[in-house]
Amino acid sequence: MSFRDLIVQLDESPQASARAQVASAFAARHKAHLTGVFLASDFLRTYFAAEAFAALPPIQIETLLKEHAAAVERAAEAARASFEAATGEDGVASEWRVVNGDWDAALVSCARRTDLTVLPRQTSASLGRHRIAAAQVAVACGGPVLITHDEAFPSSVGRRVLVAWKNTREAARALHDAWPIIELADEVHVLTVSPNGDDGPDSLLQRQFERRGCRANLIVDRRADSVASWVVREHVEALRADTLVMGLYGRPRLEELILGGVTSEILSDPPTTLFVAH
Repeated sequence: MSFRDLIVQLDESPQASARAQVASAFAARHKAHLTGVFLASDFLRTYFAAEAFAALPPIQIETLLKEHAAAVERAAEAARASFEAATGEDGVASEWRVVNGDWDAALVSCARRTDLTVLPRQTSASLGRHRIAAAQVAVACGGPVLITHDEAFPSSVGRRVLVAWKNTREAARALHDAWPIIELADEVHVLTVSPNGDDGPDSLLQRQFERRGCRANLIVDRRADSVASWVVREHVEALRADTLVMGLYGRPRLEELILGGVTSEILSDPPTTLFVAH
């Protein structure tokens, strides 16, 4: 099992340039091909209502559309330049792709055709209004997503890994998808938050790591489940983890939306780079 095909979503922002560097270094480490994806928008921010267009003469509408298309093209070229600079420096095989970002479908379709997708927590089409959540892409695409922090980018990803473990399908899926990262990591820690310790890492899980040549530090924190997200944050900081592996939405998302949950809390302000799967 390995990562051979990665995609990273980019725009013209400084944060995206840093994300390109993170994704390129990650691709180089895994000897993977990297595709840069730019989300273009056909919608005008200022005149997005049909009523606004109806009041304009055809020649002005045509001018606005051309100006918008030219602005999107300039943004795409700026994003492509930072992407090619990063991949060129790391010697990574790469390609560039522009897709429709006015809906989730095009980005999800790309994510379904790759081993790993690198995204910010929230993104949108350049000069567009539609917002796309990385967690929603992870739920829809059927594969893992690497979520980079909006502001702070670690110098490395996958060197010091913390696995948030619980005896659930989602946690198991995230662990299975993360093996290519875990097998190359310098340090691996497995954390379970369980007041009674019943859901903690067991001998079967420990042997799974050992058979892959990984010496994992197994941790059981017995504080209440109600503070699990803060316990995870504390361990990320204490262990200086650059990657947190976790399953998404171990309970229905509507329930998480109403009552809150570990996924929602961690996603609201990621403590480090997240490797997630559903």
